[in-house]
Amino acid sequence: MKYQIVLFDADGTLYDFDKSAVFALKSCFEKYNLIWTDNTFEIYEQINKKIWGDFEKGLISTNEIKTERFKQFFDVIDVKNVNSIQFSYDYLDFLSKNNFLLENAEEIVKWSSERFELAIVTNGLASVQNPRFMNSELRKYFKHIIISEEIGFAKPKSEFFDYTFKKFGNPKKENVIIIGDNLSSDVKGGLDYGIDACWFNPTKAENNGIIPTYEISNLNELKKILMY
Repeated sequence: MKYQIVLFDADGTLYDFDKSAVFALKSCFEKYNLIWTDNTFEIYEQINKKIWGDFEKGLISTNEIKTERFKQFFDVIDVKNVNSIQFSYDYLDFLSKNNFLLENAEEIVKWSSERFELAIVTNGLASVQNPRFMNSELRKYFKHIIISEEIGFAKPKSEFFDYTFKKFGNPKKENVIIIGDNLSSDVKGGLDYGIDACWFNPTKAENNGIIPTYEISNLNELKKILMY
């Protein structure tokens, strides 16, 4: 087999982050007696994705993510009587308490763990990700869990991958593959570092010009790729 180490992104690849985020946001809306509408989550998601995109580009810090996204969100939905900083802490608390898995996630991780060394590599907030991973049925399968906030670098930065490779004793790049749903942070980050990258694209979204080594729409398709 070509590969010895498999790097899995977390949210959107193994974990159903949208389901978790809806749960957390709805819980906060209930706590603060705010009105939930059909497009509430869509509005939040657009703002959140832009904020995280700025983070991946190094334009903002993790602390700014925690405060800025809800400040912008409240401006858009015209909420004036709620402290956005406290709301953010409550949201993160709710988010840390659930870890919904995507279809076939546990099956493919268990199968992979019997053949390769595995790591979770995630751009995320440690206060959210650590409790989720520690309470997840997937935790036992991973040798390392690498969270951007804890190491000070985010995907797609090369320093993130430098840190990851050191954790594995600096393996040969041709023996490592990354699997993720984000073309810019996971796929481009991996390709720029010199490793193969598999784009998990369950919705069959249009490619924005970043060409992955592989593309799959179902996690079980990884078996054929990893056994190559």
